[in-house]
Amino acid sequence: MKRYLIWFVLVCFSFTAFAPSFAQEGPAAAGGDNYVVGDKIDESVYKLAPGDRVEANLIAGERDLTMDYKFEVGPDGKIFFPKVGEITLIGKTIPEAKKAINEKIAEVYKEKYVFLFRLIQPRRVQIYLTGSEDKPLYFGEKEFVSIYGEVAKAGRFEYIPNKKFSDYISYAGGPTPRANLSYCSITRKNQKMGINGSDIIFNGNIAADIEILPGDVINIPAQFFYFTDFGSFSSMVLTFVALYNTFIK
Repeated sequence: MKRYLIWFVLVCFSFTAFAPSFAQEGPAAAGGDNYVVGDKIDESVYKLAPGDRVEANLIAGERDLTMDYKFEVGPDGKIFFPKVGEITLIGKTIPEAKKAINEKIAEVYKEKYVFLFRLIQPRRVQIYLTGSEDKPLYFGEKEFVSIYGEVAKAGRFEYIPNKKFSDYISYAGGPTPRANLSYCSITRKNQKMGINGSDIIFNGNIAADIEILPGDVINIPAQFFYFTDFGSFSSMVLTFVALYNTFIK
């Protein structure tokens, strides 16, 4: 049964591998990263970058377990593979990315397994006009979103269309323990908007999850009172008692 299941998945994967490829930005130069509409992507040359969508299939033979994952390469060039962790894919070709992921999986899964990996949708498409000049009708310039405050990786992230507040918090590595998510803010063209990130992330209030636009600045404030352990809390209490005894009494 296990052998038939593995062969079935391999056959299905082979069919999808020869499906029509999506187009990529820019003119198709030999060995380059740019593609025009209708070009077939050479997976041995094409290098992954933020916005690319990939698919991974993991078949654990001994447990008859099949896992299918779809990932979008994040602004930091990484994906998060369940039970394996973060894996950097930016700048890697499809075979190189498959090898990098497989090496990480081998560290976690000690049993025999089959691993399949492919590109399912490249990043933004560029459309060209027909005629004497190869001039693009649309040129996808990079735009950015800034995230500051109490997140794991603050900084500037590449803008990805249709992504929301919670998506960018995830791209930034998530909030720190000190974060006060209830009083987050988004600054857009000199206009500051308050947003309850705690309600969105922990209570699942999707309706309040604001779509982020190019140039937005997201700020995650810190809690005024924050203690890493009981010792730090006790230290603060003793400090206040000492100040009270010194200046009040």
